[in-house]
Amino acid sequence: PSIDIEDADSFASTLQRQGAVMPSFDQRRAEIVRQLSAAAQKLGGGVKPIQDEALLDEVTALVERPNVLTCEFEKEFLNVPQECLILTMKANQKYFPLLDAKGKLTHRFLVVSNIRPDDASAVIGGNERVVRPRLADAKFFFDQDRKKTLASRVAGLAKVVYHNKLGTQGERTERVRAIAAALAHKWPHTNAEFVAQVDTAARLAKTDLLTDMVGEFPELQGIMGGYYARHDGLGDTVAQAIEDHYKPRFAGDELPRNAVGVVVALAD
Repeated sequence: PSIDIEDADSFASTLQRQGAVMPSFDQRRAEIVRQLSAAAQKLGGGVKPIQDEALLDEVTALVERPNVLTCEFEKEFLNVPQECLILTMKANQKYFPLLDAKGKLTHRFLVVSNIRPDDASAVIGGNERVVRPRLADAKFFFDQDRKKTLASRVAGLAKVVYHNKLGTQGERTERVRAIAAALAHKWPHTNAEFVAQVDTAARLAKTDLLTDMVGEFPELQGIMGGYYARHDGLGDTVAQAIEDHYKPRFAGDELPRNAVGVVVALAD
């Protein structure tokens, strides 16, 4: 059906009242925030949609009259690190994952639809079918990556160019190890165990760049290294250092959580 616009001043209000468009970006954004919060509250248990201003802006620009729907996926996928699942849902599907009161990912997520059917089951089912292969890919990458230790990947760094004038990641790793060792020996209250942990973390810090998961999601470098280090039985200290050695990544970012991570971050 056609819509008659009486004058330019009434354009936006007429579209919103008679049409299927909420013309104001700010109003649409506020409405999405309201609906996301309402959907989470309806589920109860203190769940909250993930806070991501960039995602919110992008979704606001993708829809004309937002309608938030609640979907879910199989709980078995929660065995995959939540950073992987959250990233694939946000980056690939523009979904809002739901976190519980402790900040842990739940098996439910919110979708901002652009249509308002009387029966939304088909829209919900469609989104659930779409997300499943994405999560299955993440699970596959995680399972495959854990079949090889981080230590077994060190040699592969020699085949990755870091910079055409500075050599490979393998050569870079050896430089970082040397600097880290020098720092570790000067560290207050240093001992043989500390020096060994620093060397292990420095040697393995870049190996997750060769994993399938980081190949798919470069944003997870360091984070996945921490997960795989724990799987390899390297302990929390080394795992945290591998995860944290990129920090601080920007002004005001968190700092490494332990001294081993501080040394490797300084060396890197």
